[in-house]
Amino acid sequence: MRRWLSIQQAVDHLSALSEEPLTSDDLARLAEDHLLDLYWYRPGQMLSYIDLPEKPRTTLKHPLRLSPEHSSDWRAIVGVLRQRPALPAEENDTPTLQDTDGNRLRIAFDFSNRPEPFSSHWYPNYSELVVKRRDLDRLERELFSSDDEQPLAPDLLLDVIWQLEQMAMQNGQEGGAPAHDLDWLTHELCDRSHLDPVLLGRVLNAAERQHSAHH
Repeated sequence: MRRWLSIQQAVDHLSALSEEPLTSDDLARLAEDHLLDLYWYRPGQMLSYIDLPEKPRTTLKHPLRLSPEHSSDWRAIVGVLRQRPALPAEENDTPTLQDTDGNRLRIAFDFSNRPEPFSSHWYPNYSELVVKRRDLDRLERELFSSDDEQPLAPDLLLDVIWQLEQMAMQNGQEGGAPAHDLDWLTHELCDRSHLDPVLLGRVLNAAERQHSAHH
């Protein structure tokens, strides 16, 4: 599985899952809400350490996370997802990057190939933004879960369990055999599910108490 996905690959992946066309604007909304990390990958780009100026410059060999701490930078980066190139707000301004050790970095240039002060080259372009595959996988459940799906209330679940208890016991009586009881039901469920009989007994007894309290 590919560890990194370009923005277009991420959009195509989500579109296939949702069975309806999505755009990078959908990813932009996730980034705006800080639900999705964005990474910058410009191979060979020189980097300098912000907090460790004595440390020598390094070269970008793999994607680095774009820091969302500065809201103006983050709005500009999110705008790139919407196909709007980002321009520096100040001369030679560039967004902050973070490596896996938490070091803050920014891109740097040799004097001979330094871009114009307000050039978009100080920011990532659309093709240089990538996301982690695992981050996207984590979001899939939230993105495609039905809005109608609500967690079931414990009281409702216990009532359903109680109804199932009654059905099991009635089936025992109808067959001419002795009536089934909770011990029999606990034993049967343990055999089928391999769950702890003590835990199952607590659930069945809780269902009995819940039904008695409401009826």
